[in-house]
Amino acid sequence: MASEPAHQQALPLVTIRDFHFGRDTEAVLRFQVETYETNFPGLRVTETFLRDYRRQLRRVSRQWNEGLFVVDDGRGPCGFLWIGLISTMVSPTIGYIKNIYIRPDLRGQGWGRELLRTAEKWAAERGATEIELDASVCNPEAVRMYENAGYATRRLRMGKDLARDHGP
Repeated sequence: MASEPAHQQALPLVTIRDFHFGRDTEAVLRFQVETYETNFPGLRVTETFLRDYRRQLRRVSRQWNEGLFVVDDGRGPCGFLWIGLISTMVSPTIGYIKNIYIRPDLRGQGWGRELLRTAEKWAAERGATEIELDASVCNPEAVRMYENAGYATRRLRMGKDLARDHGP
């Protein structure tokens, strides 16, 4: 039987599904290297960082107020979403996107927006009246995606390196 021409071959079905600790953790840990080293210039992800992140994934995967999802292309995870519920003095229930990642070869195809929709639906189902996330100014592509999905700057988080002024 002759193989189908490349343009007619079936593409893998990409889906968003719940995170499975045993099956998905290693891929999600690999994603964190790019996520953190891109969004926190100068940070180097270490084995200790990854060990601690693994512990957090195990802990939150059992909590009702934390949602973990992966984008799966049929061969395994190629994207990740971590959302939780938080409270503030002005809003009792906020959905907070803690981590979102799409593998570079899938970016620009709508999967980031689908993860945002997944987060919004998850949060709304749990009583959240709004959703928030932090975005790094050094990641303008992500900022643009969030803005195109209707997210807007509400507050600025500012920081200062104390070691520079006060030493170690």
